[in-house]
Amino acid sequence: MQSNIFSRQPPAIRSFTLALIACFVLIFINWRYEDYVTPVRSLVHRAFNPIYALASYPVLSGDWFRQQSKSEDQLRRENTAIRAELLQNRVRLQKLSELSAENTRLRGLLNTPLIIDGRMLISEVIGTDTDPLRQILIINKGRLEQVKTGQTILDDKGIMGQVIDVYPHSARVMLLSDKEHAISVRIERTGMRGIVAGTGDSGRLAMQYVPNTADIKVGDRLISSGLGEQFPAGYPVGMVTAIARHGAGEFASIDVKPLAQLEGGHHVVVLFSEPLALEQPYATS
Repeated sequence: MQSNIFSRQPPAIRSFTLALIACFVLIFINWRYEDYVTPVRSLVHRAFNPIYALASYPVLSGDWFRQQSKSEDQLRRENTAIRAELLQNRVRLQKLSELSAENTRLRGLLNTPLIIDGRMLISEVIGTDTDPLRQILIINKGRLEQVKTGQTILDDKGIMGQVIDVYPHSARVMLLSDKEHAISVRIERTGMRGIVAGTGDSGRLAMQYVPNTADIKVGDRLISSGLGEQFPAGYPVGMVTAIARHGAGEFASIDVKPLAQLEGGHHVVVLFSEPLALEQPYATS
């Protein structure tokens, strides 16, 4: 009797041969009867979805258990790192805010309507006087930039003070609020003149030698008169905030709030111009 030719082949080869034949048959069926095979394939895929999900469950469970089993120290370290990053971002945000505010201040100085004559030099405040009783600033422009003693210092709101000492790379500026400082002013509403002196308080000046009967009101704006040729005429100085009329005295006590920002400003304007008293006759009349 003739023996079976497949009986001499190893089981692995027989299985491979049968699988190969089945593959070719399935490929032929898929190619020849595609309209019938596609719904069957979709049905089989849906049927095996639960099996796929069940097979992936051990992996997902392992990840979940690893997350739950993190040590308290590790969580504390992560929390510390997140807090440090948050602090750094807040610091960066503060710097950006400061840069934005500084840009606004510089634009205000460049666009201020106060500068109508001469040229100006923008300078940065780099320090204050060592004497705490004096109201003196140090700016980073000096003799090399042609800064001279007596020049007027402004911001975008009005007069801040006057240069009193000049060095090669810096200068000292006495503010309006210094006790040794005084400026001749006139009331914008009436034209009456007076003297405004510093009190040592950057938020308060004093208008001196004003008679009790003078026409002056709270809210009156004071501008530089140009008398004495120490300051140019027509620049804002302050606003009257309080008036005390003394029946027994000859003069009233008048408090004035400076319009310029005497504290906290980072940049100032050094004004280069001849005194306007020489150019505006009405200022000395």
